[in-house]
Amino acid sequence: MSLNHPLILLVIVLVGGCSDDGDSDSPEELPKASLPGVYAGVFPCEGCPGITSTLWLRSDGRFFFRQQYPEDNVREAMDAYSIGRWSSIDDDRGIELSGSGPRRTFMRLDRDTLVMRTHSDLEHRLTRDSTTADLSATIRMEGTMRTLGDSVSFTECLTGFVAPVSRGGDFARFRHQYRSADRRSEPTYVELEGRFSWSGDGSLKSLIIERFITVKANGAC
Repeated sequence: MSLNHPLILLVIVLVGGCSDDGDSDSPEELPKASLPGVYAGVFPCEGCPGITSTLWLRSDGRFFFRQQYPEDNVREAMDAYSIGRWSSIDDDRGIELSGSGPRRTFMRLDRDTLVMRTHSDLEHRLTRDSTTADLSATIRMEGTMRTLGDSVSFTECLTGFVAPVSRGGDFARFRHQYRSADRRSEPTYVELEGRFSWSGDGSLKSLIIERFITVKANGAC
């Protein structure tokens, strides 16, 4: 019995199509809306066990990035923070962080994996983490203070976050310098170390000044 070559070719094509991995991500399957969340991992570093890194991409386009450096022969253990805004690039296949610290780019391997572009041959990978981001740490910030009656609000330069200022912490020093600069009728540029307080849904509640640094009359974001 002779074989029907066109029929055989058709069967091969159909079988080959069914063998494709239907779960593989394509650009259409990585929409920008799937990006927000918390990503965590350990970046490689020379002569140390690794740098624990956590990136919080908020749905409002802001980000918080924490890197925990272990103790080594030349320095004590320390935490470094970067805040700013993130944007989607390369048809939503990657993101770019713009803020304090160097500009960083991450590519998306899939919905839950980010890899940072570096000059290193070692992979700098972050994976989506189901835990809630802990961003109660004290961070150095720059922004503008504005008073309205007895209330004070702070607008952070890099993120544009606006938060009422708590009267605890180092608020008294801020108030003294603010009055000395005689800037009570207009927004004033300041530098400080502070921490944000967040509600359970991730919305911003207030800013607590841990250490007030300075008022700069001619400063601007």
